[in-house]
Amino acid sequence: MKTTTHNPLLKLRTFLFNSFIAVLLVFTLQACGNDDDGPTNPPNETGNIVEVAQSNDNFSTLVSALSDAGLVSALEGTGPFTVFAPTNDAFTNVDLSGLTEEQLAEILQYHVVSGNIASGDLNPPQSAEALAGGDLFITSVDGNVTINDNATVVNADIEASNGVIHAVDQVLLPDGYLDVVGLVAKRYNLQSLEDAVVGAGLASTLQDDQASYTVFAPSNAAFSEVDLSGLSEQEIQDILTYHVLDSEVLSGDLQPAQVVETVNGTELTIEAADGTVTLTDNSGQMYEVTEADIQGTNGVVHIIDGVLNPAPNIVDVAVANGNFTTLVSALQQTGLDQDLQTAGPFTVFAPTDDAFSGVDVSSLTDEQLAEILQYHVVSGNIASGDLTPPQTAEALAGGNLFITAANGEVMINDNASVTIPDVGASNGIIHVINQVLLPDAYQDVVGIISKRYNLQSLEEAVVSAGLASTLQGDGPFTVFAPTNDAFANADLSGYNVEDVLTYHVLPTEVLSGDISSGTVTTVNGADLEITVNNDGSVSLTDQASNTYNVTTVDLQGTNGVVHLIDGVLLPS
Repeated sequence: MKTTTHNPLLKLRTFLFNSFIAVLLVFTLQACGNDDDGPTNPPNETGNIVEVAQSNDNFSTLVSALSDAGLVSALEGTGPFTVFAPTNDAFTNVDLSGLTEEQLAEILQYHVVSGNIASGDLNPPQSAEALAGGDLFITSVDGNVTINDNATVVNADIEASNGVIHAVDQVLLPDGYLDVVGLVAKRYNLQSLEDAVVGAGLASTLQDDQASYTVFAPSNAAFSEVDLSGLSEQEIQDILTYHVLDSEVLSGDLQPAQVVETVNGTELTIEAADGTVTLTDNSGQMYEVTEADIQGTNGVVHIIDGVLNPAPNIVDVAVANGNFTTLVSALQQTGLDQDLQTAGPFTVFAPTDDAFSGVDVSSLTDEQLAEILQYHVVSGNIASGDLTPPQTAEALAGGNLFITAANGEVMINDNASVTIPDVGASNGIIHVINQVLLPDAYQDVVGIISKRYNLQSLEEAVVSAGLASTLQGDGPFTVFAPTNDAFANADLSGYNVEDVLTYHVLPTEVLSGDISSGTVTTVNGADLEITVNNDGSVSLTDQASNTYNVTTVDLQGTNGVVHLIDGVLLPS
């Protein structure tokens, strides 16, 4: 009889093993029973950009071109890409047959932008950089999105796994495949220029593929600063052709300074320094090239920040007139002709050749001549309608011009009549006069008095008393000159006018800096009390115990000095 031996450890191990198997089966069955997902979904069926284009019959020409250019694999890549895809009809408007594979690839890549840009992401007007380099210019009018001013998006937001397609109805061309008109037309910031070129009938001329042009293209902002509304078509053509050179000039070809002739025959000054190119037009205005070297098939475009003005400047007008030969010669001798061709604006009171017949120009140094000429020029554009005589205007040389009007005649400094007003120039205005105007330093004390309309009462009294020739003598004199208001308030009854007038004159020149308090003897022999006040002002006390103030000092002339006072001095 076989005896069975019971081992407790063996029984425990068997029990634990069987229990583990049972638990494992339970979990396995539960996992299978909770599988409610059904069959596994198939992968996303949206193809990449090439596959989407291949599936659309409207893009068969594009797909063929991509294959010819070797770009299929690129657009099958990860991306994402935004493709402005020309339809088959779009390709009928362009001849690509003569292009090399590299040129075709460049054009096709110009339709592709990096990133996934849906129509809702667009914010026209805006630009987007193409993979080929260069920008696409995106605008929107009445809900229609246009690329480069000629291609309309006809079907937007065609999705692909690696980007988005927007179908367009024209093939987009990079700058290198467009003439200068096309370069301008595609850019929304040059639409004012495009409109002007088309309106003036110049588009076909600038599209000549046998020519070579440089176009300085004012931006829309530049055109907004000028008013061309009142100009004739010929005048507008003159302005536009002033922006064109008849050869291609890149920014790298420029010298530090050069004067070039434009297509309309007028010269333009171009300067290049420290990477900045500036243009100075015929009116003296200077503008800057803001974007250079946009090259096309028949030339180059440089965008500028102003509209160039070819109209004749003040010197041009004077030269062309023929009655200003002495004036022009004097301007050239002193170098002021260059100054008057700058932007200004200037108002020039221009003496005719006859006016100069009374002046010995040859006796003057260049510095003196320049001072006299600058005394004829006022800063600003002052038309005759802007004048409100009597009035003063400060000359560039310093000192005032005194403008009066009587019986419709405008006078300057009481001796020069304006014979022809309002001769326009691009940088100002010319008023023709029949006398040369002289600054104080070139006139005697009588001339200093007579030119000032606020001293006319004194001038009339001096002439009436027969003292003019005396005061035009060698001198020197110091004249205390009462104003018109002073004479209006004076009671001269019982006085000898000559005695009163000579009581205002000292037989020597005394400038304000030389005046000290004390008693001086006047030309008529009577004493005059002078007081220098604590504030530096000067007052005069006459023999009738009247005290008056010196209001303007040191008007120096060739034979003395004039000080204006606010009262008429009375001797005993």
